[in-house]
Amino acid sequence: MREIPVETEDYGSILLRFSGHARGALTVSQIAAGRKNCIRFEISGTKKSLAWNSEAPQELWIGDRTAPNALLMTDPSLMDEEVRPFANYPGGHQEGFPDTFKQLYRAIYQDVQSGRPSAAPLYATFEDGRREILLCEAILKSHRTNSWVSGLKGD
Repeated sequence: MREIPVETEDYGSILLRFSGHARGALTVSQIAAGRKNCIRFEISGTKKSLAWNSEAPQELWIGDRTAPNALLMTDPSLMDEEVRPFANYPGGHQEGFPDTFKQLYRAIYQDVQSGRPSAAPLYATFEDGRREILLCEAILKSHRTNSWVSGLKGD
């Protein structure tokens, strides 16, 4: 992954190039009036797009080039069996930010109870922390040199 930041005191943007030539952008802002703690993801493809906003956590917007756009509401009866355990309420009931911590500690306690970490833990590991530090160092290097940085050192 390669990065190049453009920033002001309370705003930062990182351009990303992934393997396979996929591109992305990450924007962080503390100056967006009216936004208190908003996290948004948008994935734009050539045929379909997806968008999710933490201020409306029960909704997934689905954009389609050849059909009407759709808004999918959380409904455990429609979820794949693998993710259904993370929905604790019937469709139409709000789950949100506090549920994040409930799911985190549930995963940790399950691993403690089993006596070993899961093969794919649902919580951050020391390796995840190491990769985040490497990413931050690459972003800083990209900013200081005003150039693309290839990959993450140590990967």
